[in-house]
Amino acid sequence: VTVKTSSKDTGKAEDKDAHSPKQEPWERALKSTMVDMDVGEFQGHKVSVWDLLHSRYIPKQNREELLELYQAGELTLEQVKSVVSTIVSKAEAARAEQSASVSGPEVEGMTIADTEHPHLQQD
Repeated sequence: VTVKTSSKDTGKAEDKDAHSPKQEPWERALKSTMVDMDVGEFQGHKVSVWDLLHSRYIPKQNREELLELYQAGELTLEQVKSVVSTIVSKAEAARAEQSASVSGPEVEGMTIADTEHPHLQQD
């Protein structure tokens, strides 16, 4: 009885292992497909589509939607790669632009305005 239970346990583990790879080819494809990114924390690195999907740039809802469409065959791996790369690039560009406009032009604008107004008033 102990041997049969042990065999059944081993069989279940093998079934799980055998079953898992059948469900994961799409995941392996996303993890093995690399993208050259020139922005943000990924700059100068090859990053997997999987890592981009799970980065801070992709909201959870978007990630889930993309994965569903990819798994359903409605999006190809290349389309997912393109969409994710574009989202990351645009999000990083927007973040950089926002960061620059908050620290750069406003400070310069205020400095120029502050120095110009007293001169105009004196003249």
